[in-house]
Amino acid sequence: MSNILHRFALRYDLNVILPNKNNTSNFWILGALDNKIHERIIPVTPGQNYNILAVETFFDKRIFQTLIPNNPFILGILREPVERQASYVLYHKDVRTKLENQLKTDPYIFRTYPSSAPHMLRDYNFYARKWRMGNFIEKMDNEFDMIMLTEYFDESLILLKRKLCWAFKDIVYMTLNKNLKNTGYAISPADRDKILNTYKNDSLFYEHYKGIFFGEMSKNGVGFLHELNQFKLVLKLVRDYCTYVKKGDNSLIIPKSSWNERFRVDPNECRLMKLTEFPLVQLLQERQRNLYAASSQK
Repeated sequence: MSNILHRFALRYDLNVILPNKNNTSNFWILGALDNKIHERIIPVTPGQNYNILAVETFFDKRIFQTLIPNNPFILGILREPVERQASYVLYHKDVRTKLENQLKTDPYIFRTYPSSAPHMLRDYNFYARKWRMGNFIEKMDNEFDMIMLTEYFDESLILLKRKLCWAFKDIVYMTLNKNLKNTGYAISPADRDKILNTYKNDSLFYEHYKGIFFGEMSKNGVGFLHELNQFKLVLKLVRDYCTYVKKGDNSLIIPKSSWNERFRVDPNECRLMKLTEFPLVQLLQERQRNLYAASSQK
């Protein structure tokens, strides 16, 4: 999702909140927010505001609003707790290499590698000693404009597009982090129950927002499904083009439909879509520094 938001910033020349780090460990992570956050981010051109925050951090609406004061749209994303644990295991290269051999004979990944990911609610600043779960969910309902679900990513993007009056060109993307999805793995009922019990609050949080998400989709009626179908067709065209495009090739033209205006995708847009978080953040950091340096010379 950060790739989509950061490309949106590039497309419309927006200012991005980025850690002021130079190729250090975790240079792409903003981390905890505090009243000295301005000392740790790349400055914005004097007289301008920041527009987008889409790097890894912990949620704090008060700090968010000091960084982006003009009624920011607060967006979150959640992942189903069991699949999140599987992804966490498969993300680590040393574990993944061992698993590739194990899965040939035993597809049940948690027999060898127990779930150990940090609690999802940590990113939202939930601490059990401070909050009752019901009160915390009520707080999040009031502070977030939308919660996306990874398992329904395309559907989430269509809802986001409608809420923000965006266009298809703003939400097209390419799938980058597939881990071992194509290899295949299994999770036993016992392991699934164990994870859900260990991460009980994460599960409650996810199920609450899944219910809200499904309710919003149903309110949009059958037109939502037609738009979703058109979006998936556009994604297929974009992915086929970007997979094989070469520098200097002609742009892909996406024709106008009932759900989108005519737009083009060029080789450079494909290049940006294929960038993982690290090089894209580096590109944006260099851009933000150059913008600030240019303003200082005027």
